[in-house]
Amino acid sequence: MKIKTFVIALMISALLVCPVLADDDLDVGFLTRLETTPEDFYRILKNSWSTRGWQILGGDHSTGTAKFYDSLMLMQMALNRDEIEEMILPDFVAEYLLKVNKDYTPSCIANSGTMSLCFGFMEDNRELLEKWNTALISMRNDYTLAGLEQKYIKNFPEDNTYGYIYGTGRKKNDTIRFERFSNAPTVRVAVTGDLPPVDFTDDNGLPAGYSMAVLAEIGRRLHVNIDVVNVSAGARTAALVSGRADAVFWYEVNRSLEFQPDVADSVLLSEPYLSWNTFMHIRKDED
Repeated sequence: MKIKTFVIALMISALLVCPVLADDDLDVGFLTRLETTPEDFYRILKNSWSTRGWQILGGDHSTGTAKFYDSLMLMQMALNRDEIEEMILPDFVAEYLLKVNKDYTPSCIANSGTMSLCFGFMEDNRELLEKWNTALISMRNDYTLAGLEQKYIKNFPEDNTYGYIYGTGRKKNDTIRFERFSNAPTVRVAVTGDLPPVDFTDDNGLPAGYSMAVLAEIGRRLHVNIDVVNVSAGARTAALVSGRADAVFWYEVNRSLEFQPDVADSVLLSEPYLSWNTFMHIRKDED
């Protein structure tokens, strides 16, 4: 009797410690990449991943069916109706969502190598790109970028000070203001609102976060007026090609890859303004 009880207890302990992986493939969601298919993009990422931790809720992360979504909200809706089982996002976005939505839980972390976010410009706008790079390099050298990253990303408060889909709005003293200059050129910058807390829309429908702080500082240093243009993740290059925007706030780059699945040949990239090296898988908490 004692032996039987011990064996049962041992089996229960093993179940609690060891993840139980599902046999079927995962359906996973990504924000739209502009120069590849969902299947090819997932294959590119898997080839660069060194998957570690924690597959607590199961699923085979070596295979899967990938789907693109043109906005973070659409991808969250797909997760909520079980169209996909996981969202795969840069770690800073995933950590944000885990803080503001208690229905989410982490499933896996994958080391992807050094990833960067860059501004995008059309080839015929090289002069503006060079000025932009001058501002970004000076902001990196004097640690302005590091300070803004610390404030708006690393120190993002669990009480959700900056609002967003599930939030309660920003405090008035956190509002980022753009300086306006007389007789100065205007630069239209497209933002998606799909990379919180870097780029998101607050409860008042206004662009917010690290992106706005970076743009405000670039405008001040270049003595230009910044106008923000809202676009979806899938319409970033179209905004440049159509002339609706002079710059786009994010293109995702892995410098170790020869082919960049998020960047069209006609787009020139700025210096990076944010880097990371892990993707996080998050899903609904089924407990």
